[in-house]
Amino acid sequence: MKRKISALLAADIVKYSKLVADDEEQTVRRLAAYRAAFEEATSRLGGRIVNMVGDAVLAEFPSSVDAVRCAVEIQEAARLRNQDFPADRRMHLRIGVTLADILDQDGELFGDGVNIAARLESLAPPGGICVSQTVREQAAGKLALEFEDIGQQRVKNLPSPIRAFVIAPQGEEGAGFRKAWAIRKGRLLAGAAALAVAFAASIAAVQLRDAAQAPRQAGVVASLASQPDSPQFAARFDAAKVRALAKNQSIPLPRNLRTLLPAPNVPAKLANYLGAWGSDRRWNDRGRQAILIVESIDDAGTALGFYAHGVPLVTNETTQNSARFVPFAATVSDKGLHFVWGQSKYTFMLMPDGSMWGQQDATNEKGHFDLSIVLDRIE
Repeated sequence: MKRKISALLAADIVKYSKLVADDEEQTVRRLAAYRAAFEEATSRLGGRIVNMVGDAVLAEFPSSVDAVRCAVEIQEAARLRNQDFPADRRMHLRIGVTLADILDQDGELFGDGVNIAARLESLAPPGGICVSQTVREQAAGKLALEFEDIGQQRVKNLPSPIRAFVIAPQGEEGAGFRKAWAIRKGRLLAGAAALAVAFAASIAAVQLRDAAQAPRQAGVVASLASQPDSPQFAARFDAAKVRALAKNQSIPLPRNLRTLLPAPNVPAKLANYLGAWGSDRRWNDRGRQAILIVESIDDAGTALGFYAHGVPLVTNETTQNSARFVPFAATVSDKGLHFVWGQSKYTFMLMPDGSMWGQQDATNEKGHFDLSIVLDRIE
């Protein structure tokens, strides 16, 4: 395992699930063409594809400038391809780029940078690119691009927000974004002024309250303090139970465990994938036990979370210290949740009873393996 500084590019296709539902064969063919374009541009500009899961792509570059240049080339290629299709069949990409200190273990990347790249991608408008402040500073003087400052943005599991900048799409989409952003900034300024007035009024009201209400107020404050940090967080599982199971099975987990409320337009059948699953079962008789945690799902059907497993029941020199967890950016659809880790492809399907059926399609030097497991929801 080695630590290094890399530029990370995360991308996905807006409303990919709908495109598949409307015309599956055409969409899959076009997705293959997009993947080929990504692979060609990434390789030519000195980067590498870390993984491709459904319509999601994660790529790594030694240079922030080359990562942004790749993102711009891909968006321009997508814009030209879309000219041959009606508006409701166009494939719009969203791309996020950040520069991060990450860990590389056998080609797999670990660290907050992966999470940040995915978050920036979700902030990008259809056909656009969203970058971190560091990437903007490195690319601004070298590429003829306009960066729109969209301010501080929260990233899950990070205590401090990050500042983000958008490279607006070209053509009509770009004009629409600039107009919408100008309106939004005006509303934000007006809202800030209104909040200032309301805050001043609330302070005055608090000062005039009867002192006899103090004990009851103290109880209210204590109740609020016991709630999650923000109303956007949803208690979809009991973190103590998850950690107890992980400890019993010697499975490592990230420091913070929580789920986010899904966007209002995420269908309930997909939102139900939020949560945690685990059990005493293994991938096979002598295999590993596993825990799956899905923390967030956006309106494009992209899920962020962690997959973790322990060591096999029968170990050797290679596997005796192989318990670990990995963050994933997966696609979620009617066909389940899909992501790739190393040489294995994972599919998890939510069952009617709330359990999660998992399939692992793995290939290594010993051959090809098709394994399955059933995990129980942890509540």
